[in-house]
Amino acid sequence: MKNRIRQLPLLSLLLVVLSGCVTIAGKNLEPISPPPPERHGTVEYTIGDFAFTLDGGKMISSTKAGRILTDNILKRWKKSGYIDDYTYVKSGDFTGNADYQLTLSGSQYGESSIAMQILSGLTLLVLPNSTNVKYDIQYVLEDVASGSRYSAAVQDSYKEWTELLLIVALPVSARGANATMNVMADHAYDQLREKGAFSSRAALRDPDPRTMPSGS
Repeated sequence: MKNRIRQLPLLSLLLVVLSGCVTIAGKNLEPISPPPPERHGTVEYTIGDFAFTLDGGKMISSTKAGRILTDNILKRWKKSGYIDDYTYVKSGDFTGNADYQLTLSGSQYGESSIAMQILSGLTLLVLPNSTNVKYDIQYVLEDVASGSRYSAAVQDSYKEWTELLLIVALPVSARGANATMNVMADHAYDQLREKGAFSSRAALRDPDPRTMPSGS
């Protein structure tokens, strides 16, 4: 009997190791293939007024969540050839050395049943638990050379299921989340491009009046 009790922590650890997750992309945005920019460049980005909320507890700060999100967005931009490279800077610490300055605002909300989280934990993930991750984000891009500013807003989501033995889905577990990041990245870039960003004529265009500083 004592041996069985001693084995319980090992069994619990084994079950946690064997658990996994799978993500399913949302359907708010349709995949698009935007044209390449007229002018490439480098981007410095920072996190502005961004809120991160997760039902049942907050694992990371809003700034960290915003950085993870924007890193994924800009990784897509770089891979697709929209920009050359990107760097994170703390709020208000733009150096002026990059071609563009990007600021994130908005929210990320992880919606999950706390009761199901508890039941799933008590059953060592035999009962599945799901989290619906929703994004409502805005970006403001400033062309450093011209001072012109452009805005984009996108909303989408993905669902994450966690369950025992879903470890077998590990090779494709992030497919849904990655698809959501990619489609949001493409739509955000396309909105900015259509408003005149990433253009060789950007210095001659009027800035987006909705993102102009007061008094300008």
